Amino acid sequence: MNGVLGLAAAIRAGIKNSKVVESQAQRGRIQNGRVHIGERSYPFRAVVDCNTSDGSLVWVQISKGGTAVIVGA
Repeated sequence: MNGVLGLAAAIRAGIKNSKVVESQAQRGRIQNGRVHIGERSYPFRAVVDCNTSDGSLVWVQISKGGTAVIVGA
């Protein structure tokens, strides 16, 4: 699914399958189509009204499967 419905599905899956709380969001930078946090990089899955061009700073939560979910910029 794409768009708002896809985001809603990703959030529902994350809430059911994870014990992540809002305070665990991390700052990352988008480079080459991936989110980089420190020395690690992750593919990203959900974006809402955020600039995802190279060099953009974003707030992300890492899902249990290792995908970065962008929650803000």
